[in-house]
Amino acid sequence: MNKNKSESVTPGYFGKGKRLYSVKEAAEYLGIAVQTLYNMRHRRQGPDYVMIGGVPKYEEAAIERFIESNRVCLSA
Repeated sequence: MNKNKSESVTPGYFGKGKRLYSVKEAAEYLGIAVQTLYNMRHRRQGPDYVMIGGVPKYEEAAIERFIESNRVCLSA
């Protein structure tokens, strides 16, 4: 894959502008410890992820789906 010198590569972005979060960034986004996110992934819980070069990466949409799926609705 040859890239023109005029094309810039932005770290953390994959494909056509798709933002992928590292484990640390995803944990910060969720407000949890990095180890908690590792534990959740080991138990096959938590947000969906993709493996890029043997490293788990999280799409923002997957993190948002995880948040929404864990919403607790209180009725009045």
